[in-house]
Amino acid sequence: MTTNQPDTEEKIKEAARKIFLEKGYDGTTIRDIAETAQINTALTNYYFRSKEKLFWLVFESMLRESIEKMQAILDKPIDLKIKLSELIDHMFRLQAENPNISLFFMNEIRRDPAHFVERTGVSCRIVETFLNQQLEEEYRAGRIREISALHLLPLVFGTIQQVFASRTLHMFLFQVGEEEFMAFAQEQKRLVMEMVLNWLYREN
Repeated sequence: MTTNQPDTEEKIKEAARKIFLEKGYDGTTIRDIAETAQINTALTNYYFRSKEKLFWLVFESMLRESIEKMQAILDKPIDLKIKLSELIDHMFRLQAENPNISLFFMNEIRRDPAHFVERTGVSCRIVETFLNQQLEEEYRAGRIREISALHLLPLVFGTIQQVFASRTLHMFLFQVGEEEFMAFAQEQKRLVMEMVLNWLYREN
């Protein structure tokens, strides 16, 4: 009996993604991944050689793509309100498609920040964008309060991340299912946008 290599590799990567998101890098073993993929451990090692190689194979492209998309939004020469709306939509979509990713990111950054930055390409340039210039110009024109991207972005990201980081607790406390939680999350997204604009703009 032969093993279909592409199918086997995809099964392993999908299992790895699931387990890494649930347990983090340190809490995951190759055995966990192999059992989830219903493939023996030796075969998993044969295809991917090490847990670290499998980890970055699964997540590096996703992280880079997300960061590049965010950077592109921040650098767009578009109206500030539209830019903030696009940014919030992007962050919300990323979290909704990967509900455990907030805690996962935080754990991996805490575990090895230098390696995380090196592999993903994230840098301080995330706040050195056209957004900063826009914020300065809008402030000088008297349309918004004074704030830099360094302070604005963590406020936006942190609020959206918290919605999904507390997803399991929210569903347990309020005895709701996935569909009801997503409706709640959509309303939270609307409120985040409304609160950011109400605070930022002197007059809406």
